[in-house]
Amino acid sequence: MSNTDVYALKNLGLNAFLHSEVGDELNGSPLTILSVLARLGKDPWAEAGKWAKLPKATIIDCLAGSISQMPLCPQALVEARTTAARLIRLLPSQAQSSREEGDAASRLPLSVPAWVPLAVFCGVFAFWLAFEMSPPPPANPATETAGQTGDHPKVPVN
Repeated sequence: MSNTDVYALKNLGLNAFLHSEVGDELNGSPLTILSVLARLGKDPWAEAGKWAKLPKATIIDCLAGSISQMPLCPQALVEARTTAARLIRLLPSQAQSSREEGDAASRLPLSVPAWVPLAVFCGVFAFWLAFEMSPPPPANPATETAGQTGDHPKVPVN
């Protein structure tokens, strides 16, 4: 007889996926993926282990097909594919590939550090503020005098 404790530890990463709810049964009870697979006569851990190695689209098709065979509320049946797409992210291989994609994106060299746009904006804003707050430049005294008295500047006549 095989040691079930070792088998359970080996497949511990599947538990979050298997214990996630797919919807409510007609009697109002929540139904998990584990129950869905058991009701279909499949070993839940073996099936989830197989699914974890498949492409994402195939897993969604398999899980949605399994969910649609259950006596669930009409809304849960309509949303079977959406639910499957959401829940497969809990599979170890799917979670790992999502992390790897995120890690790969974070390893890409950025040409500009993230703080540079903010620093440029702050610099431009400070320059604009300093320009707006500075006093106006002194005017030409000849034109200033003429403007104040209403007279035209006097030009010496020879």
